Amino acid sequence: MFLSEPAVSNLTESGLIDRIARWLGPLNPPAPEGMGDDCAVYPPTADCQQIVTSDALVYGQHFDSSISARQAGIKLVNRNLSDIAAMGGTPERAILNLMCGPDLELAWLEAFFFGLRQAAAAVNLHIVGGDICRLNPGCFTSVLTIIGTVDKPLLRGTAQPGDAILVTGELGGSLAGKHAHFSPRLAEGRWLAQSGCCTALMDLTDGLAKDLPSLLAEDQTAKLLLDAVPLAADGSAAAAQSGRTPLEHAFCDGEDYELLFTLRAGESVPNFLSLWQQTFPGVRISHIGHISHDLTPGSAERLVDAANGQALPFSKGFEHFRGTS
Repeated sequence: MFLSEPAVSNLTESGLIDRIARWLGPLNPPAPEGMGDDCAVYPPTADCQQIVTSDALVYGQHFDSSISARQAGIKLVNRNLSDIAAMGGTPERAILNLMCGPDLELAWLEAFFFGLRQAAAAVNLHIVGGDICRLNPGCFTSVLTIIGTVDKPLLRGTAQPGDAILVTGELGGSLAGKHAHFSPRLAEGRWLAQSGCCTALMDLTDGLAKDLPSLLAEDQTAKLLLDAVPLAADGSAAAAQSGRTPLEHAFCDGEDYELLFTLRAGESVPNFLSLWQQTFPGVRISHIGHISHDLTPGSAERLVDAANGQALPFSKGFEHFRGTS
């Protein structure tokens, strides 16, 4: 990745931008809709709302040399698309900021852009501009900002007492590689937004322990069916090495990129699960608890075992500035 020739230092800034434009191909429309002017210009949208999200990909933090350049590019796009999915939206355009040391191999960067292009093309996402910046040798960071549209965005914190809590997929496998090999739940998020029965929605990036409280009001708690939490097989392998339980990995590891949402109280959970399986037969769905309205404001007991009423022994997910669960 670094310290090989040819590197980005062999090119001028305009030369690197020309390469990037070629690597992106048809995903980079001509100016003023794409690269070539100070801003990309698009007509206003009258019949829907715009949504914007941004995520970074940092070498040594979000990926390392065990992940290929192509897969790193895919991850950068997909982790942003997961945020769009969490609002029930549709991605449309993106801006890319690239920051790297002068020793970054051009071959690595080309493969990175091919992965980025592959993931963006899958959802017809156009890369319309951005910026490049020099960092110290051995450093790489890329930031992608996606602009999308949605008829009516699903938000966090809008769940009500009695709402059921559900989650897609399986949890706890991120450390074994899922963090770089996942599919954002775009179709599922749009379906939930249009269903009329979903009251709150988010994607799981920092683990259930940290993310689930974001769906709760101050006086609400989540009563969880721990036996129903869908555990990834890779989580068991991680548990064998860490000494922690697979359930703790599911709650604390993060980067599962699944959808966590609430179903309106009064809706039949079995009927919803049946409809889901008919609509998305290859995507697992699990009912893992419900929202309760019996928490004293300010209490730390936000997540409770429904079987015995006890607070869970683990209450924190991934902390970005501590780097631990």
